[in-house]
Amino acid sequence: MAPAPSSAQQKGLVAEFLSIAPTDKTTAAKILKQHNWNLSAAVDAYFSASTPSNTGSSNRAAITKIFDKYRDSPKDSPDEINLDGTSNLLNELEIDVTDVGALVFFELVQSPSLGVITRQGCIDGLMAANADSIPKIRTIVQQRRAQLPSGGDAFRVAYNHTFALALQDRQKSLAMEIALEFWTVLFSSPAFEWQTGTTPWREWWLEFYQENVKRAVNKDLWKQTLNFALETVKDDSLGFWSEESSWPSVIDEFVAWAKEKRGGEAMDTN
Repeated sequence: MAPAPSSAQQKGLVAEFLSIAPTDKTTAAKILKQHNWNLSAAVDAYFSASTPSNTGSSNRAAITKIFDKYRDSPKDSPDEINLDGTSNLLNELEIDVTDVGALVFFELVQSPSLGVITRQGCIDGLMAANADSIPKIRTIVQQRRAQLPSGGDAFRVAYNHTFALALQDRQKSLAMEIALEFWTVLFSSPAFEWQTGTTPWREWWLEFYQENVKRAVNKDLWKQTLNFALETVKDDSLGFWSEESSWPSVIDEFVAWAKEKRGGEAMDTN
């Protein structure tokens, strides 16, 4: 379990909770503490507890109304929002399509591909988040976006969903250029900054991959890159890595490349 946040951080979380949920400081602090100061989990719990038992249908109706408003072609594609409609919805939500918040939103509504939102995914995702209005959707996206820099669950979920989101033409791997673009967005502020005080890990990874690997990225490598990134931020010396580890060979090659680039001494784990 992660250590409890400092008093100043707790006050900040309480203030953020109160900006989302209409309650008092004591209740906000109590719920946050019950959920290990995880803002997203605490807010979800609050709204779940305060939602009357008969509101499931009203939530669905409200979400359905939002979905229907943004469909591009109600007659030909009644159960899809496509590029134009998605763009209009993002504009109303005040989410820039080039911002990492768009990736958070696409995960929230279970979007199967960039710019496409299905009726089932939208309704299921928004009902699970108790987000049945534009302001609520905006708030959920904002709070999850704010959690990305920690590299916690909110970031992991958005990162992993991005792989499926970015696949093209039913392929099973991401084209290298597309993977590099999304790694750049996901491993930079305001998302998770993959770097330490001594090493620009993201820059090195992109440089290495583009110059030495030069091939599409499969799902396993995509996920393992995230695991490796999180470990390097915790242990810049790469003490967690060894030749006997079960990392993908590409990551093993990157470790050797990075050791040579840094001169070997500070990163020698033998």
